[in-house]
Amino acid sequence: MRSTLKPLLRGGAAAAAVAISLFGTSQPAHAVTNVFQELFLSLDVSGSISNSDFTLYKQGYVNAFQNAQVQQKIADTFDKGGIAIAVGQWSTTAFTPPVIDWRHITSLTGPGNNSLASFITALGAMPRQGSDFTCVDCGMAAAITEINTNDFVTTRANGRVIDISTDGEGNRDLASCTTQGNFAQCAQAQRASAVASGIIINGLGVGASASGFLTANVVTPANGATKAGFVETATDFGTFEAAITNKLIREVGPGPEDSVPGPLPVLGAAAAFGFSRKLRRRINTANLHQA
Repeated sequence: MRSTLKPLLRGGAAAAAVAISLFGTSQPAHAVTNVFQELFLSLDVSGSISNSDFTLYKQGYVNAFQNAQVQQKIADTFDKGGIAIAVGQWSTTAFTPPVIDWRHITSLTGPGNNSLASFITALGAMPRQGSDFTCVDCGMAAAITEINTNDFVTTRANGRVIDISTDGEGNRDLASCTTQGNFAQCAQAQRASAVASGIIINGLGVGASASGFLTANVVTPANGATKAGFVETATDFGTFEAAITNKLIREVGPGPEDSVPGPLPVLGAAAAFGFSRKLRRRINTANLHQA
């Protein structure tokens, strides 16, 4: 079950209090779990990726999550709520549900879906869901929806991350894209949607062409609300493991921004709902009516 009130809860207790005052208690919110970081891995499985390349692709992720530095970065989140992680695939469209649905990782080993070891096992057994054209904005849109509707929440400004990996440029669009055939603009529209939701998109391009498309149209620009995204490049799938390992070390777990605590959020609606302009306007209107 996915939480429809998750965006309201992102600001913590103050936001929840305002949400109750606005919407009442007749429709109880589905419970969400506080985590340090939400991470959605979004994988291109288009036809340009051969089955042998997909094997290297998948094993690259497995080996990267077994890397000691990556595991230490993940372990550093356990006393802060752990990480929520899921994996999705896309080609001409995004495949749903995610090939590995959301898991809350709170330990390195152990039984059940809460351990990193169980997630790595799932990665190793992950099937390929399809093979067709390359709809980058399809993968972006699905990943944004997954983060916005899962059962987890983080109040960190840099805590919501999408990891897009691809070996090519877009050559198909979402049916809803208003600039059909302009693959760059369709991806840019989803990038803007991610920025509006306070989500960071990082990219991994296999080859210079894919990396260039990601840099220009996909990854998060400097915007003042979150840190900018970045692109890691692999020359081919034979070097994918090293690239994804470097990428995870950079994007998972505490970063420099976590070394100095920021100011506590105040009870104002703008602080509680920093990611949502629409909700801020709604709250301000409600306050005026109560004055």
